[in-house]
Amino acid sequence: MGNTNSRVRHLPDVFCVCMGRSSEARDVAGSAAEDAASSASPHLPAGSANHVVGEVGMESVEQIEQSKSHWSDLRVFDSDCIDKEDVEADNMKVFLALQSHPNWGVFFRTFGYDTEVWKRAGSLEIGHKFAEGGQAELFHANVTWSGSDSWLNEWDREHGYEYVLKVFKKGTRLRHLQSQWPHGMLKFKEENLANWESPTPKNHPRFYCAVECGTMLEDGRFAFLMKKEHLDLRRLIDDKMKLISPNNCGPFSNEVAEKLMFEVALGMSWLQSRGIVHRDLKASNVLVHVFESGNFWCFVADYECSIGVVGTGIFRAPEILEACKEKNVSKRPGLFSMASDVYSYGMTCYEILTGKLPFDGHLGKDLMDAVIGGQRPEVPEYVEEWKRRLLSDCWEHDPTKRPSFGEIVNLICLNSLRIRNLVDDKTYEVERMDWIKLEGL
Repeated sequence: MGNTNSRVRHLPDVFCVCMGRSSEARDVAGSAAEDAASSASPHLPAGSANHVVGEVGMESVEQIEQSKSHWSDLRVFDSDCIDKEDVEADNMKVFLALQSHPNWGVFFRTFGYDTEVWKRAGSLEIGHKFAEGGQAELFHANVTWSGSDSWLNEWDREHGYEYVLKVFKKGTRLRHLQSQWPHGMLKFKEENLANWESPTPKNHPRFYCAVECGTMLEDGRFAFLMKKEHLDLRRLIDDKMKLISPNNCGPFSNEVAEKLMFEVALGMSWLQSRGIVHRDLKASNVLVHVFESGNFWCFVADYECSIGVVGTGIFRAPEILEACKEKNVSKRPGLFSMASDVYSYGMTCYEILTGKLPFDGHLGKDLMDAVIGGQRPEVPEYVEEWKRRLLSDCWEHDPTKRPSFGEIVNLICLNSLRIRNLVDDKTYEVERMDWIKLEGL
C-alpha cells in the first residue's frame, strides 16, 4: 500500500484582527456581518463522504446569473489523446503522483476513502452551491477530520471555522489544471511546512485566501478546500451603494476605502513575493472576513489556477487587450506580469472608490480600441488627489512606468493617516511581513 501514514500536519492559519476602528468603519463591517449572517451555510445532514445535499437557493441562482457577465476568460486547451470517459481514471493517476511528491504531497488529501499513498483525512459533505465561475463551482462544505487530524474538529468549533469547496467542473482534466498552478503556490506550501516543523516557527499575517488542501472527489472531480469567508468585496460594494445617493460619493468613507486598498495591495505584494501573477484581480476576487467585533479583513482570492486565466474584460491591461484583439494572447504569456496586475489593481481601487464597475462593465470593440488607445475610466471629483494620481500611475499605458506593489503599499502609508496609525498600533504587524518593507515612516 505504500505510505499509509495518516499523520499529516495541518498548518494553522494566522488570523489578524483589526482593532480601534472608527464607528463609521464598524458600521461598514456591521452591514457585512448582517449580510453574512443572513446567508449562513445551510445545515448539512449526516451522510456518506462527498455527499451532495440541497439545491441551489434562489438568491444564489440570481447572484450566479448576474456574475456571468464578468466571468474570467479562460485558456482553451487543445484536445489530446485522452477520451472523455477516461478523464476520471487519468485524474486519479495524476492525483496519486501529486500525493507522492516528497515535499508537498501532503497538500493533496482525500475524504471518505484511502489511496495507496495516504489515508483519508476524514469525511466531507458538500452543501448548497452558492457561486459559480467559468471553470469551477463553489459549495458550502462540512468537514469531519479523523485520525491524527481529529483534534482539528475542536479547533474549528472553537474558532468558528467553516469551509467552502471550489469544485472544478465535470470533465476538467487535472493534468490541465496542474499546468495552471503558479509554481509559487506549492513552493509556499513546502516552505510553510518547513516553517511549522522548525523549533521557532514564524506566524505571518495573511492577506491572501488560504487553500487548505487539494482533494479528489469520488466522482473524479478535483477540488480545493478553503476556509469560508463571509462575502466578496464586490457584493459589499453593491450593498453599500444601495444605501447612498448616486453620483455624490463612493460606497465607503475615506478611511475605510484606504484600508481596503491597503489590504488588497498587501495581498498582491505577497503574491508578487512568491512569483505569482494573479491575472484576474477585481473586487469579486477579494474576500472579506467579518469578525464578531465588527472588524473586517480582506483576502486576495482566486489565484490558485491563475496561469489558465486570461483576465476579465476591461480589468485587463491594454497590452493584454491588444493581444486578445489580435488573437495571439496564448502565444504571449509574458504579457501577464506584475505590471498587468498593477493595472487591474487600479481598476479594483476604482471599484472601491466609486462603487462602479470600470466603464460600467461594458467592453465592445470600440471601447477595447479606446482603452488600447489610452482611454481610462473617468474618476469623480470627490476622489482625493493622491488617490487619483495612484489610479493614473497604475493605468499607465507603458507597463514599465507602473509602480510595484511595494511602492503602492508605501504610497498609501505615506498619504493615509488612518493606515499610518494602524501600522503604528501594530495592527498590521509590519515587522513580521518578510515580503514587504515600509519606508519613510
